[in-house]
Amino acid sequence: MNLRHFLIRTAIPSLTLALPALVGCGGTEPAPGQPQEELLAPPKEGEGVQFTMVTKLDPGTEVEHCMFVKAPAEGLYVNRDEVRFTKGSHHFLLYQTAYQDIPTKKDDGTAVDTSGVFDCSDGATNGWAVEKLIGGSQNGDGESFLKFPEGVAMNVRPGAVLLMNAHYINASPTVIEPEVRVNLYTVPKEEVTTEGDVLFLYNPFIHVGPMGESRARMRCPVHKDITIVNAQSHMHARGVGYAASVVGKTEPFYTSTDWEGVPVKDFGAGLEIKAGEWFDYHCDYTNTAMKDVYQGPRSTDEMCMLIGSYYPADLATANCLAEPFVPGQPNIIGAEWVGNGKATCAESFSCVQQNIQSSLEAMTPCVTNSDPAVAKEFSDALRCYFKNAGPGTDPATACQAEFDTCLAK
Repeated sequence: MNLRHFLIRTAIPSLTLALPALVGCGGTEPAPGQPQEELLAPPKEGEGVQFTMVTKLDPGTEVEHCMFVKAPAEGLYVNRDEVRFTKGSHHFLLYQTAYQDIPTKKDDGTAVDTSGVFDCSDGATNGWAVEKLIGGSQNGDGESFLKFPEGVAMNVRPGAVLLMNAHYINASPTVIEPEVRVNLYTVPKEEVTTEGDVLFLYNPFIHVGPMGESRARMRCPVHKDITIVNAQSHMHARGVGYAASVVGKTEPFYTSTDWEGVPVKDFGAGLEIKAGEWFDYHCDYTNTAMKDVYQGPRSTDEMCMLIGSYYPADLATANCLAEPFVPGQPNIIGAEWVGNGKATCAESFSCVQQNIQSSLEAMTPCVTNSDPAVAKEFSDALRCYFKNAGPGTDPATACQAEFDTCLAK
């Protein structure tokens, strides 16, 4: 699978956490013999909606489960969310899809029983027309990441089909039935002056060698002036350090050493980022196993993300697009990928050409081993290659200027 196919296929990545081999990670559970309290009370009448998903998990399994639900016919203006989930899960996400009726087939025609909870372990967003993330949390009884100030809200389209997604691990010898509830707290349309959104940046180029250390680093452009309300990191169990900055600024605006119980940093009045600036974030990893680790959704894989609520909504900034007004772009195509090694731009690009038809994993070390000094030239060449690698186009002709610049570095 080449990267262009990967980027299109994972337009909005599934946020999947690595969990320790314990049922009791994350979430809440009543003490033995104590009555079951309501996990999360729904919003008051006229102040929002609640969606619930209850599933069953066999012993010794790691899966992702999903369920489609529908937004109210009048739509929603969501100012904040609240999430609670019981033992067995470690995250929950809620997406808005492009459908008006609950689908029974993936976009490629594959039939799926979507009448209730269904298995989506191949990737929650894989094969479905997902438009944006509208809520979620890594904390079963703590902070969520959707939150806006007065006058700002996220618009959920009237009657839109929403996709609920949770990642589960049951390392116990018995069946468990985990529950998730999400409240979307709303405000009247007439009180909304600005539409908010979720920043959801995802770096697919992660490689940590056996018993090794590594860094995944990516930069993304800001296309419009925005204000960030909060921010958080996302890594799996090998993550030992994280920092998110704005290029040219001395101090990072968010740091963490946690991969679970991740803090959500609230910026109070908000962190202003100007159009033309760039996000620059990285994840540091330590691998204690005798095998290579790459990006992916499972507990044996890794991730590196920057997530946060911001306003006003801008699709290009939220998804790291290259050109804000060009339709149909895959996400993160506007990124600059910054390596950790010493390979020149010419060496790195030659490596990509030799491995791109094999797999994403095969070409990932070509990126992570590149010299950080050639990040711009290398990324420009990669971007042009990916955008012109389809039928009827010739990258060698379309990208001659980018290739020449890279070969000279």
